[in-house]
Amino acid sequence: MRITAVVNSKGGTGKTTTAVNLATSAALAGHRALLVDLDKQGSATQWLDHSPDNDDLMAALIEGRSLDEIAVETMVTGLELVPASITLAQTERLTAEPGHQFLLRESLAKTTDRDWVFLDAPGDLGPLTIMALTAATDVLIPVPAGAMELDEVPKVRATVEKVQSRLNSALQIAGVLLTQVRIYGRHTSVLGREAGDELRREFASGEVLDTVIRDDNRFREAPAWRKPMALFDPDGKGDQDYRAVLAELRSREVAGVSA
Repeated sequence: MRITAVVNSKGGTGKTTTAVNLATSAALAGHRALLVDLDKQGSATQWLDHSPDNDDLMAALIEGRSLDEIAVETMVTGLELVPASITLAQTERLTAEPGHQFLLRESLAKTTDRDWVFLDAPGDLGPLTIMALTAATDVLIPVPAGAMELDEVPKVRATVEKVQSRLNSALQIAGVLLTQVRIYGRHTSVLGREAGDELRREFASGEVLDTVIRDDNRFREAPAWRKPMALFDPDGKGDQDYRAVLAELRSREVAGVSA
C-alpha cells in the first residue's frame, strides 16, 4: 500500500487542492484510494461533501483502531474519505500519548484493501504533520510560484530530513510540485520559470516534477460546489494537470510498494 503525505508548512499552497484532486485522479484511474484529512480546518472533508463535526479520527488514532471503521464513501467511485475531526485542534490529546508520532502509522497498518492512501496534512509542521510523515511511504510537496512561498521550502525539507533520520528512514520524496503557475499561450510566466529554477537548486536532481499545476479560477469555484475538478470541470486544465501528476508519480518507484 502506497501512502503519500501531501505537506507544506503553510496554508494557501495548493496542498488540499492537490490532495483532493490527486486522490480523485487515482480513484478514477482504477486505484482503491483513501484520503485522510488531518487538517483541523477540514477543507478536504467539506470539499468532498462531508462534515468535520465529529471526534472519530481523533478517537481512532488514540485507540489504535483501523481507519476502515471511520472511512466514508464519496461521490467519486473508488475513493473513500476519513473525515477530519474538529477535535484535531486539541493536539495535546495526541502528544500526551507515548510514541504519538506512530499513532497514524499503527492505524494505517490495520487498514486494508487500499492501493493508495493520500494524507492531507495541516498547513504547518506540527505534530499531525510529523505523524503523517512518519506513516508515509513518500511525501509530495506542493509549492506555489511565489517568492514568499519559496522561502518556506528549506523548512519543509529540513523537517522531512529529520523524520527520515529519526522516525521513518524509508520515507522518500515523491516529488515537489509547482502550483498556481500562470501560463500564457505556450509561455510560462517569468515568476513560474524562476520558481522552478529555485526549486531545482534546492532539491536533488529529478525531485521536482516536470508537471506543473496551471493557475485556474475553476480551482477557486470547485470547493463551493463540493466537487473535485474531475467532476466539476471534466477534462479542464485542473483535471488534466492532476491526471498528469498522477502519471508522473506512478512512474517513480517507491521502495517496497507499487501503485
